[in-house]
Amino acid sequence: MDKLIVLKLDGNCEEGFRCTLKIWKNNQFPSVDFTASQKLPPNPQIAAFEEEHWREYRILGADSRHRPQKSVNLIYPFLHETSPKTAVKSDVKKLYFRIKPVRINTRTPVQDCKESGKQLAQMLNNWLDAPEFAEVEMLIGDNLNPDEEARVLICTDDKHLQKLPWNLWDLFKRFPKAEHSLSKFNYITRETPQKPVRKSQVRILAILGNSAGIDVTTDRKILENLSPRAEVKFLVEPKPDEINEELWNQSWDIIFFAGHGDTKDDIGKIYINKSDFLTINELWCGLRKAVDKGLQLAIFNCCDGLGLARNLHDFQMIPQMILMREFVPDLVAQEFLKCFLKEFVNGKSLYAAAGEARRRLESREKNFPCASWLPVIWQHPAAVPAVWNDFLLPPDSPAAPDLTWVATAPKRPPIQGFSRLKSVILASAGCTLAVMGARSLGVMEPWELSMLDRLMNQRQAEPIDNRLLVVEVTDKDVEKYRYPQNDSTIAGAIDKLQQFKPLAIGLNMHRNLAREPGRKKLVSHFDSHPNLITICSYGYDKNYDPPPEFSQEKLTSQVGFSNLQKDEAPNQKGSSIRLQPLSYQPHLSSFTNNCKISNSLSLLLALRFLESQGIKSATTQNQEWLIGNVTFPRLTARTGGYQNLDLRVSQVLLNYRANPKPALKVTLQEVLSGKINSDLVKGKIVLIGHTSEVSRENSDTVYGKMPGVWIHAHMVSQILSAAIDKRPLLWVLPQWQGIQWGDAVFVWLVALIGGLLAGRGRSLLVLAIAGGAMIFVVYQSSMVILAFGGWMPLVPSVLALVSAGCILLMYDRS
Repeated sequence: MDKLIVLKLDGNCEEGFRCTLKIWKNNQFPSVDFTASQKLPPNPQIAAFEEEHWREYRILGADSRHRPQKSVNLIYPFLHETSPKTAVKSDVKKLYFRIKPVRINTRTPVQDCKESGKQLAQMLNNWLDAPEFAEVEMLIGDNLNPDEEARVLICTDDKHLQKLPWNLWDLFKRFPKAEHSLSKFNYITRETPQKPVRKSQVRILAILGNSAGIDVTTDRKILENLSPRAEVKFLVEPKPDEINEELWNQSWDIIFFAGHGDTKDDIGKIYINKSDFLTINELWCGLRKAVDKGLQLAIFNCCDGLGLARNLHDFQMIPQMILMREFVPDLVAQEFLKCFLKEFVNGKSLYAAAGEARRRLESREKNFPCASWLPVIWQHPAAVPAVWNDFLLPPDSPAAPDLTWVATAPKRPPIQGFSRLKSVILASAGCTLAVMGARSLGVMEPWELSMLDRLMNQRQAEPIDNRLLVVEVTDKDVEKYRYPQNDSTIAGAIDKLQQFKPLAIGLNMHRNLAREPGRKKLVSHFDSHPNLITICSYGYDKNYDPPPEFSQEKLTSQVGFSNLQKDEAPNQKGSSIRLQPLSYQPHLSSFTNNCKISNSLSLLLALRFLESQGIKSATTQNQEWLIGNVTFPRLTARTGGYQNLDLRVSQVLLNYRANPKPALKVTLQEVLSGKINSDLVKGKIVLIGHTSEVSRENSDTVYGKMPGVWIHAHMVSQILSAAIDKRPLLWVLPQWQGIQWGDAVFVWLVALIGGLLAGRGRSLLVLAIAGGAMIFVVYQSSMVILAFGGWMPLVPSVLALVSAGCILLMYDRS
């Protein structure tokens, strides 16, 4: 897992919840430690509706998992194959639940339960959208990346919150690789939970309890066919003493239970045979012993498992448990177990495997409502989730080496210092030439650009740029105002914003075609407000031209081009934005449309702001922009990892602000309804643009998919920050006439060190450790230099280091 987000909610639904947020990266000290000054507002309605929803859910078939027994009277005999065929419809779905049967007097259709679930999910998201919670959600979103795994741990003692479908929080739609889990609000760790003990096989204790009316043989088959490197011991309907005996006398990595379970009076029970049940408190000594011996995971594939977790005390808390929130149909329990274990054994993390299995259950929700809500991870906050291979010794682990040959082995003849140094210099120089030659052909460009993204993504977070405001046209705005919005809607938004006197407004929308009503009003705004700037795009059809009503003066001062230079990805599945175009010479281009605009949108907006600050701008003979005392150097054809850049455009490397959303934001609907104030707008640059799905304006960036309006916000912020705050632009090592000699020297020095290490190493293990340490040093050095704007040739350096080391090692051994 890359990140751990701990959200602690203290309170209840009647009085609200105090929020505490901590974010860890790579299990180190928290990079975010935030306690909200306001509460998540009270919401007794969601508590009542949650209880009502699960009550309707239970009515679907709370007694239907059993076949008739002497001790159980059937409420719905039509749900059983052996019952009398009396008077009820034959198309009722069979829901076999793993819970001790109770009497039920009413019954709600499946469709009603589905609708109830949709309402509950909507209520949850509406609640979490409360203004008091906005800062917490923004902090979480700003510290996550759609492409990285993350654990979102929700710590609360409120039973209603534990029953809510957190997997349907809108946050998880934006970050699909994040997965939630639950834990107690307060916990005490006397010692850090033990890490898995590596062994030749993963040891699993499988307890198959009371199976009246359900099929646990399928669970057994899944475990039996799990993996040749798994040792599974089955206890079928055991006595309590048999379970305790195994917990005390053996060490187990995973404990599994399949059978009936339920919670009464807040006490969770598992039914281990036809006459006995156990609570967690009755097992606490054995569980404590099992945890001390290395127990990492407990899977309770039975109904109503939250009662089991709530009864755990801190000192016996199992590192990870997988439970079912409510009644679980037999088929759902089996499907989840099969999918989870398959993904887990194949190498996915526990959270990723559980998330994949839970999403697979969505296909079952036609017949089993809320199936994907049921599985939940209960996590010890101090434990690090293990992966399957953490339990195992490597398959090729060597036996103890025989060192008797050392005494008789002939001593190695000494090597002359000069000849050794000469061979190292020659090998490192040769590897450098080979690597730089391959680089010049563009072979390494995809790797270097990907590594640049990775390094930029790992920088320390920066605060937002409070000189900017972004007005998003969201999916909800599209539902209300349609797409594309008519000119009257856009003109109304501009009216509202101009009331608060922004320095400049950038309209990141193509308005070549009139979209009545309101065309005259929109065009008149450009006449009366010279701080209003719109866009066109060169190289496209006439729909991307500037408005035809504009005079030449307006085309020069109130239109900027919005083209984004995209790097084609090696897999041709997308493109990334890493360059910022500033200007170009239209008369030198071959474009046939009417977007003959010299300057980009981001440059025009930034210059308006800087002029108000008394900062002048000019261009040099080389078409490089000089803003204040900062020069924006024009990129050459070979720049860093790029080997064939377009020289027709004056452009710089885009040094993204280390924050995916670098500005404050509001929605179009909030602007039109007057829900903004002067503090948000006055004296700022305002960007208006689409973030809705229908606009298809997303592009790949170092932070994943990003709408164009936010990319332009990063570009404007880069210019302002460089000119005012002296934030560094991205730079590369010097070159001459297209020869990247600065990069070559850096690569050669790294390769030289690799060659010296190989020359002094006599053990492959020592050499591998030293090489790995050197690669780590080069990587960290590149990160430090990037913080000052330097893009170092990391990928060529590592390749040259490894190549030189291997060549010298083979030469020396020969």
